[in-house]
Parts: sequence; C-alpha cells; structure tokens
Amino acid sequence: MIIWRDGFNYHGIIPILISATFHCFYYMTLFNSYRFGDISAAYPIARGTGVALTALVAVFVLHDYVSGIGWIGIILIVSGIMSVGFSNSMTNEGIKCCLFALITGIATAGYSLADSRGAGLNHPVVYLNVMSITSFLFVYPFTFKKGFFKTIRENKSNLPYAPLIGLGSQGTYLIIMFAFSLSDHASYIVALRECSVIIASILGFVVLKEKPTRQKIIGIILITIGLILIKLG
Repeated sequence: MIIWRDGFNYHGIIPILISATFHCFYYMTLFNSYRFGDISAAYPIARGTGVALTALVAVFVLHDYVSGIGWIGIILIVSGIMSVGFSNSMTNEGIKCCLFALITGIATAGYSLADSRGAGLNHPVVYLNVMSITSFLFVYPFTFKKGFFKTIRENKSNLPYAPLIGLGSQGTYLIIMFAFSLSDHASYIVALRECSVIIASILGFVVLKEKPTRQKIIGIILITIGLILIKLG
C-alpha cells in the first residue's frame, strides 16, 4: 500500500478536514439543486461559481499567479457557464435550484482550494481516500436522517448505478488530485476541469434531446474559447 511505502504527512490533516467539510455541504446542496431544477441549469451555475471564487481566492489570498490571457479565459468560461445555466426560464422552483447551485459553487471553491494544497503534502491516492472517508463520516448524520433502513432500501433500488457512479466520481477526481500535486495554479486546473459542461451540454442535445437554444450555444462557444486561452496562457 502507498501509505505504508510513503508514510502519511500529518500536516495534511488540516486541508483534509477543510475539504471534507466543504464536500459535506457540496453533497447536500448539489442534491437539492437537482431536486428543484434541471441538471442543465444547476450543474453549469455551480461550476461557474466555483471557477470564479477559486480564481479570486487563489490570486488574492493564496497569491497564485494568473496571466492576463488566463484571466480572460477564466472570465469567458464563467460567462459561458452562466449563459448555459440561466438559459432556462426562471420559476420559483428554478430560483431555488439556482440558489442551491450557487451555494454548491461556494463549496466547490472551498474544497478545490483545500485539495490543491493538501495534494502536495501526501500522495494523491492517500489524500483522496482519507478525505473521502472523512467526508462520509461528516455527511453520515444527514444521509440517514430519514432512517437507516429506508436509506438502505433506497440504495438497494439504485444498486446497479452506484458502482459506476462511485468509480467514475472517484476516478475523475483522482486525476484532478494528481494535477493539483503537479501544479500550484489551482485556478487554472479548476477552470480547465469545466470542459465537462461542454460535454454535458452536447450529450443533452444528442442523447436527452434538449433544445439547443441560442443562449446555450453561445455559452458553449465562450467556454471553448476560454479553455483555449487558458491553455495558451
């Protein structure tokens, strides 16, 4: 095992605790945003907020460097994501969805910044596993608030999807952790991660038959240009 080979740097406990706390809020607010609205609105708003806040905190608090081209790219990505997210008509349910999505974005920025520092203190695999277990312990009381057996039945009914979702979630975030361990530019990594919004939008058009409105298309174009500028910066 990696932890036996490399050991564990106990200076990484603080980032783990901070990240686990923000992940706990992330899970609860993200699920509520999906409950009140469409993924095509909630996901882009949450990710756009996360990118903007991560960049601001990384630059003004953690003193990361972002070039002028990089800033333009980040602004374009945020503008594009917001364009995609707010392309749906606003109802009472939609407003609740957006509010929860905005809080999700704050949580995303919080755990991203904590992880960007913690990934350099321990091996990414070790860090991710310890942080995930800690997050589970933090969210456990909220997960089972409707009753242990009811929660177990709910999990059994979704059992075919759980392994795929779990492996996909942990696997993709492990890639992010390795990126954090190799770079000090948290704002760049978080922004580049948002190419998932483009993929999700295209799958929505092709697979879910969602209407490709002009506002959504403009948003996807802005995100694409932003990603290119960050790569050049």
